Amino acid sequence: MSKSSRRRRAKVRKRVASRTRAVPATAAKLHAARTTRVSVRKVEPRARVVVKAAVEPSRPGFADAVHAVVAPTGLLNVAAIARRELGALFVSPVGWVVAGVFTFLVSGFGFIGTVLAGQQATMDGVFSVITGFLMLILVPVVTMRLIAEERSQGTLELLLTSSVRDWELVVGKWLGAFVFYVLLIATTIVYVVLLAVYLPNKTTVSVAGLSLHLGALDFGLVAAMYIGLVVVGAAAIAIGVLASSVTKNQVIAYIVSLFGLLAIWYTSFLLGLFTGPPLSLFFDYVAGYHRYQSFSLGQVALRDTVYFASLAVGALFLTTRVLGARRWR
Repeated sequence: MSKSSRRRRAKVRKRVASRTRAVPATAAKLHAARTTRVSVRKVEPRARVVVKAAVEPSRPGFADAVHAVVAPTGLLNVAAIARRELGALFVSPVGWVVAGVFTFLVSGFGFIGTVLAGQQATMDGVFSVITGFLMLILVPVVTMRLIAEERSQGTLELLLTSSVRDWELVVGKWLGAFVFYVLLIATTIVYVVLLAVYLPNKTTVSVAGLSLHLGALDFGLVAAMYIGLVVVGAAAIAIGVLASSVTKNQVIAYIVSLFGLLAIWYTSFLLGLFTGPPLSLFFDYVAGYHRYQSFSLGQVALRDTVYFASLAVGALFLTTRVLGARRWR
């Protein structure tokens, strides 16, 4: 074989080899391009068309309408403060000590000592313990911490600089203590039920068309005395709130409240006995003990009710003025 033919064969082999090498490379490139296109198509998310439903605005209900009317009056703030104070009395030891001492004295001296030992079917012993001890001794214990504690802890300034108005704070404090006092008084209704059930002399009382055979109690007298206890307690608690607002010491607040109640309840009455008219008439008018006698006789007199209500409103108004003076210092 000649050299020229060998060269031709070598060239043909090289061409065939180059063609076979170029085919897989091109195929690899095509496969890579297809894979890239597929992956790109997979990564790109399709835009979803979200159709939003039209939401109609809800109309204000009855509760919203009531809130819109009550909120500007400040009653919601008063209720919140009263609820806080009432809860604090039930959580703190002071409230339980007052309730325990009250129950012990009313049960032992007011009911057992009068009804069982004295053989007198009456509620006079219970009411005398309440007016002679609870009103003068225990009410200042309940009210001494209402504002004095806020001043000693430094939280009174936070309340005064908040959106709560002065009268809302004062009325809320008073209302919380007053509800606690009313709950204490309500526990004595148990003794009325016991007398009505176990008294031998029975009388027929018609209530809502029902005939009940109850003990021969003067229920009108009992109801009048309970009304008297409520209005007297409202005035006493208001005086205690005023005493608590003038100092940050709770002991001083207790002493001021105690002497204030003694002056209104007994001192004016005693001065009226040793003075002549017209001073005696004035002292009889301002004496709380003298004003309460009409309730103990079963008479709910309007002038006596207005007297104790005026004491409560006047004391709360002075407390508001005291807090207002602190706001501008």
